[in-house]
Amino acid sequence: MRAPTLQRVIGAMALALAALAISFSSPQAAGAAPRGGSIGRGEVMDRAWSWIEEQVPYGQSGCHENRYGCYRPDCSGYVSMAWNLDSSLTTWTLWNVTSDIPANELQPGDALLRDSGGTDHVALFVRWADEAHTRPVVRETYDFGHVPEERVWNDGLRGFTPRRYNQLDDLMPYGSIGAKYAALGGAGGPLGEPVSGERDSMLGGRFQAFRNGIVLWHPDAAFAVYGDILARFWATDAERRWGFPTTDEAEAGQSPGGSRGRYQFFEKALFLWSAQTGAHPVQGAIYEAFRTGGNERVFGYPVTDETDEAGNGKAQKFQNATIHWNPARGTWTTND
Repeated sequence: MRAPTLQRVIGAMALALAALAISFSSPQAAGAAPRGGSIGRGEVMDRAWSWIEEQVPYGQSGCHENRYGCYRPDCSGYVSMAWNLDSSLTTWTLWNVTSDIPANELQPGDALLRDSGGTDHVALFVRWADEAHTRPVVRETYDFGHVPEERVWNDGLRGFTPRRYNQLDDLMPYGSIGAKYAALGGAGGPLGEPVSGERDSMLGGRFQAFRNGIVLWHPDAAFAVYGDILARFWATDAERRWGFPTTDEAEAGQSPGGSRGRYQFFEKALFLWSAQTGAHPVQGAIYEAFRTGGNERVFGYPVTDETDEAGNGKAQKFQNATIHWNPARGTWTTND
């Protein structure tokens, strides 16, 4: 919002008084993070969505009350509500509870803040609309006659400064990744504690790293990858080669020799692991022959990755047989 300098000073005084009043009248939402304390990105985005859903009219006085409290219905009040602050701050006082971050580190729930050049405004960052990271998607409320909305800034950052709320807990899992993490037992499950926040993955997905593995999301489902399967997945170019996981890791069948292991499906391969053989991907025509021929219960577990053979062929050795393929003959097995 643009305003002359004198109006800006008068407005700042009025907003400060309004913030003081609101700080004594905002109830704490049941089950929410402590007011003014640490908050995860998931809760920030849920709170921000509530005003979009409720179509809250823009205003610079009073407050809008919902299950998250009572906050002034302007741009800085909206961000104050989303961050669960003690009161509705202004665009000038939001600097006091945030820190600068590089634009390439913006994550959901961070802010784009400006109070210079006649522009006094703040918006919540959601994601980038383009791979070049030039068009941010934001949630904001920005002028009289408007309600909060999620939209794209097609003209870039426009002189706005990326800022991060000082009490934002970047490690707290949220969304589909958070749900998968919780379903696996959280910190007490196979993944262990978070060691990084959720970040963009290759090829349009999202991931979060934990002490013992990762959770990968794309586009509507999240799956955990850990242990030796994760190590092999990473060592062979990860989702750029194998795509995203389509199942969690699960117990595989018993081989003729008694080996038992684990398996996990990805978009372009099956990964199989046993203590005797390690983890290896099985893909393409060799995978189809492996599947239709009885899988690990007949062939045993793979002991190599797929390798090249003469005549543009491929081969992969399993505990009990080798499966071969070439374009002229298709697939066949040998017991060497």
